[in-house]
Amino acid sequence: MLIAQITDTHVVAPGMRAYQDQVDTNAMMAKAIDRLNALQPRPDCVIVTGDLTDHGTAEEYAELVRQLARLELPFHLAIGNHDDRETMRTSLDYPHLAGVGAFVQYTVEEHPVRLVVLDSTSDLHHMGEFCEERRAWLEARLAEAPDRPTIVALHHPPFDIGIAMMDAAGPAWAQGLVKTLARFPNIERVLCGHIHRPIQTLVGGRLASVCPSTAHQVTLDLGVETSEGAFFEMEPPGFQLHLWRGGRMVTHGAPIERYPAVFPLSAEMLAKMRAISPEQLMMKKDLVF
Repeated sequence: MLIAQITDTHVVAPGMRAYQDQVDTNAMMAKAIDRLNALQPRPDCVIVTGDLTDHGTAEEYAELVRQLARLELPFHLAIGNHDDRETMRTSLDYPHLAGVGAFVQYTVEEHPVRLVVLDSTSDLHHMGEFCEERRAWLEARLAEAPDRPTIVALHHPPFDIGIAMMDAAGPAWAQGLVKTLARFPNIERVLCGHIHRPIQTLVGGRLASVCPSTAHQVTLDLGVETSEGAFFEMEPPGFQLHLWRGGRMVTHGAPIERYPAVFPLSAEMLAKMRAISPEQLMMKKDLVF
């Protein structure tokens, strides 16, 4: 199974740009969709881990729907802190969101790897939040299938990442979540967004992976006390691919833009490489081209 992940698309109303008119997030979302549609092999599904829109307005969700109509792959959406829970519910008519309760949480059961999508947002602030009601829901869902390989997806990473401004609230909000994750060894990945950078660490013994944004990225500033200087940069946007094969999950990161090949193989060279055994490939003296 191949799962594509994009995040922090920050879709705005048509004709607008995000962040003081500096970031054309809609155009960048369109490029991301083009890239996903062109992937070979094709992913089984796409998970979008929050901040779907920039302000959570009905107009922005209408633009998101228009953009997602071009995506040729099944997709599943998580809510982020820039989204509005009630407007998202009323604006997005997708089967995977049907029947969600007070929080935008649900499971996806039809793939070899089970997806459990969580709501880590607050109505009061932009930091992560995960109350006992949400934690109990997660515990119950994980207990339903403790032997199935599972991905847990949410917007906020349940750990400090070392960038002071993004770590302002600390990781205390996620203590119950982390303790629950630690009890289920079948969790293969915890997929997150929010930080606009690729980051990995262990959380409760499970590998947590943060995906870069399809748009702008957060400045890599690992100062101990406070982050200084620029906060957003126009580094290349990216996405992640999570490959489940042979009982193992392998995660790949890739830029959305395509770049020229440095050493393109000719048909003759490719034929020679295909004729070489794996053992020969390991021996420098056998590579004569």
